Order: sequence, then C-alpha cells, then structure tokens
Amino acid sequence: MLNDFQDKVVLITGGTKGIGRACALAFARLGAKCWLTHRWGSADEQELRAAFAEIGGHAPQIVEADASKKADTKALISQMRAAGVERVDIFINNVAMVVRGDGFDAHGKRALIKSLEYSAWPFVDYLNKINASFGSYPQYALAMSSDGPDQHYPHYDYVAVAKAVLETFVRYMSTHLREHDVKVNALRTRQVPTESYAQIFGEQNTGIAERFAEFAVTPEEVAATALAMCSGLFDSFSGQVLQLDRGASFVDNIMTMGQRLLASADPSEAVTVADPPPKPVHASVGDLVAAPASGQSGQSGQSHSVAPTLRRQLDGKAVLITGGTKGIGLACGLAYGRQGARTYLTHRWGSADEGAIRASFEQAGAPPPVILEADVSQDEDTEALMQRIKDDVGALEVLITNVSFAHVSQTHDDLSFKGLKRSLEYSSWPFIGYMQHAKSIFGRLPRYAIGMSSRGPEYFLPGYDFVAASKAVMETFCRYLTSDLLDEDIRINVLRANPVETESLEATFGPEFAPFCKKWYADGFFIQPEEVADAAVALSSGLMDGVRGQVLLLDRGFGFSDNVVRLFTERERFGL
Repeated sequence: MLNDFQDKVVLITGGTKGIGRACALAFARLGAKCWLTHRWGSADEQELRAAFAEIGGHAPQIVEADASKKADTKALISQMRAAGVERVDIFINNVAMVVRGDGFDAHGKRALIKSLEYSAWPFVDYLNKINASFGSYPQYALAMSSDGPDQHYPHYDYVAVAKAVLETFVRYMSTHLREHDVKVNALRTRQVPTESYAQIFGEQNTGIAERFAEFAVTPEEVAATALAMCSGLFDSFSGQVLQLDRGASFVDNIMTMGQRLLASADPSEAVTVADPPPKPVHASVGDLVAAPASGQSGQSGQSHSVAPTLRRQLDGKAVLITGGTKGIGLACGLAYGRQGARTYLTHRWGSADEGAIRASFEQAGAPPPVILEADVSQDEDTEALMQRIKDDVGALEVLITNVSFAHVSQTHDDLSFKGLKRSLEYSSWPFIGYMQHAKSIFGRLPRYAIGMSSRGPEYFLPGYDFVAASKAVMETFCRYLTSDLLDEDIRINVLRANPVETESLEATFGPEFAPFCKKWYADGFFIQPEEVADAAVALSSGLMDGVRGQVLLLDRGFGFSDNVVRLFTERERFGL
C-alpha cells in the first residue's frame, strides 16, 4: 500500500540547507507538513518559504534547535504540540557537526565526544523524546550517513566515527522498535556537493572531486531516495544501511582509476583527463514528483503518494520477468502491471496456469501479460523472447531475473562440478546473458536490471550449497557490471530477501521448514512476495536511480537479531 503524504508531519534536523532542504521540498510536493531545525540563525527563512510556496507546499515550520541540547529538543517538541501536531510520521536525522581531524597528535577526547553528541546521539534521543511526547514513534526513521567509516577521506576522522556509531544505532533501534512497526534505516552517501561538504574537505580536495563529477550524488537524488524509502514500497527494508553512490565506491581504487590519476606527470594536475566524461544530468525531484493540482484528489485518493510517479515511469513500458508465473515473479508482474507496464512472464515445461494468471491481472486492472515458455539456459529461447518484445514494444525498460534452479544436496558428498555448472547456467548466467541479448537486439540495455537473490551467500542453509554459490556469482556480477557499464543508461541491483513462503521454498527445505521458523520467530520473519515486488518497483521508479551495484537485504531487520542470544533473551516466551 502506498502512503498518502497529505498533511503527514515530517521532522528534519538540519533541514534548511543541502540534503535536509531537498528532502523537505520532496515531501512538501506531496502535501507533507515539514518541521525543519537549524542552528545559530543559519537559515535564510524568507528564501526557504519562497521555495515551498513555489511548489505549492505547506509553509515550513522553521525552528532554531541545537540537536545536542536537551532544552532545545524539549522546546521544539513543545512548539510542535502547541501548533496542534499529534504525531510525527517521518523523522529524518540530518544534522552532522563538522569537527576536522588534524592527525594523530591532534586527536582529543573532547572532539570525539562533541562529534558523537551532535552527529550520532540525537538520532536515538529524538526518537525517544518523540515517543514520550506524542505517545508513538514515527512510522519511518531515516538517518543520513556517509561511507566515511569504510573509506578514508582527509580530515574526516570524527565525522566517520560518528557515522559508524549512527549506523550501529540504526541496526539496534530497528530491533528495539520492530514491535512498534517502525522502519529504521540509514542512507549512506559519498560526494554530495553542499556547504558542509566544502567546509570539511576544503577547496583543494573538492576541486579534485569535481573532476570525478560522475560519482557525485546531488541533494535532490538523496531526497528522491528518501521519499521512495518512506513511500510504502520499501517497508520490508529495515535496520539497513543503503549505499547511494551510483556504484562509485566499488571502482574507487588505484587499479581501476589509475589511468585517470596518472594522466599527467604533474602531481598537482594528476587527475586531469584528456577527454573527461561529461557531467551527468539527472532528473530532479520536481521532474519525477509533480505536486498535486489544487483541490485534486486523484485516483483512489492517491494523488499525494508516489502513485502518479510510478504510472508516468512505467506505463506502457516492457518489463521482462524470468520465472514470472509463480511466487515472487508473479507478484512482480502484478506490481508492474498495476502501473500500466506491459509484462512478459517466462516459465518452463508448461508449468504455468495461464488462465488463473490472466484472471489475476484482469482483477488488478493490469494489461494482459504475455506468458511465454522459455528456458533461460537456451540462447535461442532468449533471442526469440527479446525479438518478441522488440516487435511488440520496441524497447525493454526493466529486466528481472528470478529463475533459480539448482541441485539441492543431501550431504557434501553428493556435490559435483557438473551440478555446479548446471546451477550456474540457470541461476547465474541469465543475469548477464539476458542483458547481452537485450543490447544486441534492442541496440541498448534495459534501464533497470534486478536480480533476485537470497540469504544463502552469507549464512549456512542445509543443502543450499549450489544455490548459494549461484547467488554469489549474480551478486558479484551486479557490482562488476555496474562498474563496466557506468557510462550506460542502466541501473543494476540485486534484492536479497529473507525466506519467502513460496512453492520453491517448500521444494528446497521441505514442508516442515516454514512452520518451524514461525514457531521460533516473531511475526514478520517471512517476507511476502508482494513486498519483494514493491521493492523492485521502487528501484525502477526513477526515485532511486542513484542506487547502483547494490545488494539490498529485505528482512525487516531480522537478520541482525538472528542469533542464539536472541533466543536466550526470549527463552520464556518460547518455553526454552
């Protein structure tokens, strides 16, 4: 279900500039009421109000509040209550106090504490204060982070430490607040040209970064992704840190970037490129999300959601889903079909109940699907499939590879290379092969390619050796293909879901597996096919185009608490 943002309350710390401002405007376009904090009178309130008026949004409430001061937080919430606010629906923690690191000898405990006080602790404190004052937590809590904990940047020591703590709190708060149905996540960015960015890195470093403009993410892209994460499409994604970098971090190394770094013998001009790539042009939030017309309620009351955006993006576009007649594949077909997409669903060996599938599409108000028998391991089947799409529509917008066929081993003794090869032919190679065939036949790649993976590569599942290996191949190619195709108009990602109750799950683990899991886990451990489908639609909505080369885990945060310690702490509940 898509969220209607009309009159929803969005609280954004550090909301008057840069990323915070962009987020506020994105939500305001859809009718949200934004409360924005700032420090020391730094906001140009007149200009900010004019920007909101220009898009037809509610006038923002702009409050001077130091995120590190309890009195300011208390006064902010009192002001909200006095204004009639009954609930905070979305909380975005964007404040980051900049303390420059100046090397080993200059480090001091006070600088560390100050950084945590401003850039990490407010995320927890605000959530607790909101609940104490309004009697409920926000439906969504989003922390703005960066890749500083994993990537060295000059003078970034304290910010990086604070972001590492912030991301840790995201995982823990997601677990603590799961019973309150709060979706808690962090959005991790790289280069975002803002005043704060220039302040921490200085003119020389930012000048170098400008020569790699294709890796920079705009505040508007961050805002669009934040909107998608709170849209209702991404609700199975919680307790996670989502990387928003267009795939740049994977290629940011000497071996890959060496030719550009060594283009000049002069160290001061070492990043000069003879023919630098053009600065990329990206759609703004305004291009993607149009403010509803005054007095317009829209279809099914959804004009203040992202529904019009999805329809504009996908209506009439071709979406190919392998293994599309059951489970996750069928759910994806219906999800795209509801947005007017023309769906092509493949299956093998006459396994599809075509009558029931067509009836479900008709009931959903979706265009009739094209159901085709096509073996993903056979090139001739793939070529015929692509040619059919070209004849019908002319181009392929979205490719979803969902087929997974692999040998399930009883013991490690029955593993064979022949079995591995067969598994790769069905469960890995089509991810690459379908893109190659698409480019050959259409003359271009699909705009979006999404692979369906599982938890197998990261933790042990009995008999799952070859399935896990196949998924690992797909996930690795997701990253490498993103790097190889950085200049192409394609966004490649993988969705890795917690167990999904499907026929495939039962065939792999047997009929007793799902009941056993439900006995030892709280409700929500299993992800529904429709939730995976919604996440796929979000990734191809245009709102999340900065997310590339990522493996996104859909598990509602359960993976973080999936351990024997959790069973011990809940032993009374389970009678252990």
